[in-house]
Amino acid sequence: MSSMPFSVLATDHRPAWYSRRRQWIGIIGWELLHAALWAPQLILLLPTALLFHLTVPLGSSLERIVARKLGADAPSGRKEGERKSPWLLARVAHVEFWRQDLPLCLGGLALSTTSFVLGGFFGSIAITCILAPVTASPKNPNTFHLGGSDITVTGLQDAWPLLPIGLVSLALTAGVLLGLGTLRLRLVEALSGERKKQRLEQLTAEVGHLTASRATLMDAFEAERTRIERDLHDGTQQDLVALTMSLGGLRLAAESLPDDSTTAASRTTLLKGIDAAQDRAEAALRDLRETVRGIRPAVLSERGLAPALKDLTGRAPLPTSVVVDAEEADLTRISQPVATVVYFAVAEALTNAAKHARAERATITLRCTSTGLSAVITDDGRGGADPEQENATGLRGMAQRVESIGGRLKVSSPEGAGTRLTITAPLTPPWGTEGREDEQMDAPQETVDQTLELSPAAAPEV
Repeated sequence: MSSMPFSVLATDHRPAWYSRRRQWIGIIGWELLHAALWAPQLILLLPTALLFHLTVPLGSSLERIVARKLGADAPSGRKEGERKSPWLLARVAHVEFWRQDLPLCLGGLALSTTSFVLGGFFGSIAITCILAPVTASPKNPNTFHLGGSDITVTGLQDAWPLLPIGLVSLALTAGVLLGLGTLRLRLVEALSGERKKQRLEQLTAEVGHLTASRATLMDAFEAERTRIERDLHDGTQQDLVALTMSLGGLRLAAESLPDDSTTAASRTTLLKGIDAAQDRAEAALRDLRETVRGIRPAVLSERGLAPALKDLTGRAPLPTSVVVDAEEADLTRISQPVATVVYFAVAEALTNAAKHARAERATITLRCTSTGLSAVITDDGRGGADPEQENATGLRGMAQRVESIGGRLKVSSPEGAGTRLTITAPLTPPWGTEGREDEQMDAPQETVDQTLELSPAAAPEV
């Protein structure tokens, strides 16, 4: 950061040497004030010792304020928006009090002592030599001992040998004050920037830890979702398919029984029981199919996001159209975690449009480039959706899921003008890798479809 004051940087267009001179004058003046107040500081030191937990933060805050005015990078020890009184009372309990405020005050007192001694020594010589013609007269001469000779001053005509000494002493005084004042600014910066640097490092580490934790959780969630989908698809769903086939075979066997007067009643009862069992098995299979689709639709895993959204419109609770504006190469680069989150966010948006917004139509627009994708869901409902409302837990949950893959959800829903949800996301989440795909998504859906075609009963399509 430049050592030039902020106000000068912002408003002063004069040459750099002029701004530098103003800064030097400010540093010398501030250090001169420290030297002048050195004795009062010592006098007040003992009476205020019992209140050091208040005077130390106040003194260090004053040093930082002046240092910032003089162009130093000295952030305040108090957080923005934090009230002064609670901060001042509780400051002594924080580590910054002992690591920054107290060393700053002690170091500042040491510099003030040095300024008082050196500045007072050279300054007194400068003042005495320069003012000698004014204070001396023939009736009241002043005698100065310089080396081995004495100089008696009775007026201006006798004081010319002292003038160079006074000017040199004045320059030395200014140089000492400027050097000590600059050292004070560096001390304030060193004892103020540490907190900022440590806080930045701490936040960086926390962000890295949270990013790694999110990646682990998302990977575990995706793996568990895949396992459940495969278990249902290859296990329970296949058992239900086999059950419907068995019931179909039993019905064929029952229909082949002799239809005579002695077995007619039993045959009719058996067929009704088989039909009822067949209906329950088909209903269970339909429910299971919807459950599997809710976990991870097979079309999403096998063909990608765009075909999955088109398939979703066929089962949407309201008439929905899909517009895809993307190159096929870009669509294939969408990773499975991103595709899954966007798919279910769109599905939830359509459900909300039909259930809460009372919309009659909806439109999905999917755009995809090499840098990211966007999915826009619009409806002609009553609007008024606000994620800040207390009962808008669905929108907030949707936004959190989109943010988990590095995306954003924007809601525009004026009253009576429909709702527009805009989802933007990268093709690969920040914690993923380019072109990452879940290789466990290759469930043999065609096998189930072929099996169902062999069933004599009209089982629902899987």
